[in-house]
Amino acid sequence: MTLENFKITKEQVLTLKPIIESILSRKYGKEVKFSDLTIGNITVDGKREVG
Repeated sequence: MTLENFKITKEQVLTLKPIIESILSRKYGKEVKFSDLTIGNITVDGKREVG
């Protein structure tokens, strides 16, 4: 299985951001919030798209 045909959109990254934050918050026992999140070449900053 390869990921060469895998595509991710800005909307998907925005959807994943709170999920990743909640997983890390549970793991470390503190609230984790990202000021921005980059997956691949897509960066999102809160609700605003950066690149």
